[in-house]
Amino acid sequence: MIDKNHITSFSKELTEILNQEIKLGNQIAETSKGWPQEDVIIIFLDKPFKKQYKFENIEFRNIDDPHYWKAEYYDKSNNHILACKF
Repeated sequence: MIDKNHITSFSKELTEILNQEIKLGNQIAETSKGWPQEDVIIIFLDKPFKKQYKFENIEFRNIDDPHYWKAEYYDKSNNHILACKF
């Protein structure tokens, strides 16, 4: 399910990455809010990230767990996550 409120409330820096990924052919697969903490918003991309990104408060994490997802960019300032599937 994709909730537009999750997208409009998403981290500014992660939104920049999201928009770049969409321009490169990736697409939003789903959005989520409230797990594992109440303030967390997660946007899942359908495919792996097309390129690497660097922002000051953004941390890249290679999750590589099929039970969860392949990788993510985590915004340390607000606990938002942009994740990509395998």
